[in-house]
Amino acid sequence: MPKPIEQLGQFVFEEFGPPRYEQLAAFFERAIRAGELSSGDRLPTVRRLSGLMSVSATTISAAFDLLGSRKFVRAEVGRGTFVVSDWQDVNGNSSNSVRTIPQPLSTFTGTRSPWRRNALMRASSRLRATYPTAMECSTGRPDAKLLPLEVIRQAWTDCIQEVTSADLQYAGPEPIRLLADVLVPILETDLIPARTQDLIIGSSAQQFFALIYEVVSAKSEKSKLSVAVEEPGYPTLMDTLERAGGRLLGIAVDRFGAIPASLDAVLRNGAKLVILTPRGHNPTGASWSTERLLELSEVLKTHPDAIIVEDDQIAGIATTRPGSLLSIPELENRVVHIRSFSKSIAPDLRMAAAVARTFIREPLSEAKTFADGWSSRLLQRVLARTLQTDEVNAALKKTRDAYRDRRQSACAALNQIVAPLGGGCWSGPDGVNVWVQLPPGVDSKHIQERSAAAGVRIADGEPFFIAPGPNNVVRLNAASVEAEDAARAGKIVGQAILDYGWQNPGPIHV
Repeated sequence: MPKPIEQLGQFVFEEFGPPRYEQLAAFFERAIRAGELSSGDRLPTVRRLSGLMSVSATTISAAFDLLGSRKFVRAEVGRGTFVVSDWQDVNGNSSNSVRTIPQPLSTFTGTRSPWRRNALMRASSRLRATYPTAMECSTGRPDAKLLPLEVIRQAWTDCIQEVTSADLQYAGPEPIRLLADVLVPILETDLIPARTQDLIIGSSAQQFFALIYEVVSAKSEKSKLSVAVEEPGYPTLMDTLERAGGRLLGIAVDRFGAIPASLDAVLRNGAKLVILTPRGHNPTGASWSTERLLELSEVLKTHPDAIIVEDDQIAGIATTRPGSLLSIPELENRVVHIRSFSKSIAPDLRMAAAVARTFIREPLSEAKTFADGWSSRLLQRVLARTLQTDEVNAALKKTRDAYRDRRQSACAALNQIVAPLGGGCWSGPDGVNVWVQLPPGVDSKHIQERSAAAGVRIADGEPFFIAPGPNNVVRLNAASVEAEDAARAGKIVGQAILDYGWQNPGPIHV
């Protein structure tokens, strides 16, 4: 009998830890990753484990279900539950080998179905139900109170009067003239060399990720396209690419975003699609400097087959203007710049714009046509009218300043506690998040639970990586609460870390 199975009778559940089924699943996950449980090993039956550990059969079943959803085990009717085959990754995923902010702990790459967004949503729902009065800092949402509601209301009223019968007809992926005339100057002010004929309108950045993957993979000679993504990075992006069949390769990041040497390494490893965040990187807040943009461009020039995507998801409320790889003549024909408006204007408008030269724009337009045809011209008109107003500029400045103050308040409060313990906090010059590197030996899931119990719900950092495993980082959305509450949230998380150090509960004991 494998040693971990023999030890289950002495398994100790953490009193203040995650739910018991998650703790048990984590035990098996660690044993599989460590090689203590091998391919084909059969796990004990639910009934046997229930009696051995003095817990309900429901707890055991839930743990097995969680392991199955993460592809650690498979259930065979009438035979039992078995460890999957040697953790050979059918997606071929690979975490970056260069140390990042924070330093990723996982070197394991296993068979993966999209899991990150589900993990975040499941944890958020559970914490919200268990700790309903705690501050909500676990999601990546903007502060709804800072969205330009009154400006949008007025734009809706105006647009309803302006709409024509032609606006109700079938259309294509190009923007309406009004929106194009508004967007081009805004993009140029942000140092994005855009022309009207370069623009495509989509329903979201996420839609563009899926469409671009479709376009690039169709031209790939390999059955599975290798995609370079920042690690840590945006969970929904990773899930979208994996769901489409992509093989993910991690690019390390520092405070200036993607690290050129790491980008070069993944390109040499076969990446044909590269997705980068020029500013307000999720989750670290990193933003390119002018020097970093030029360094990245030099790397990309040496890999002429790679298509490049810029995800400018924080535009409109950003303080930095790093520019775009579109401005590099040798690269412009293979760059897609995506400008989304969810963080700055409103997620529910479902609007994003892509800027691309003819070489990419034409197949991307075709893919959009076969996806959903076009994006609502009425909503395009509303967005255009909203962006035209002086009031929206004032509202965006207010939001920009508020988010800066909130990030700084939370980070200052956290660093005061965690820095002396060997941890650290980063927020970058833009974005909504604070990214916390925990001190050595401090477990992120424990801190997530203790912080929620003390008054603030945060996100575990694990879903921001390509492979499961990192347990030493958490993300706090400081922008979702007022500045004084952001400081209080930082203190609560810091105190949870400090208390953990004193009490030192350690990992789950066996």
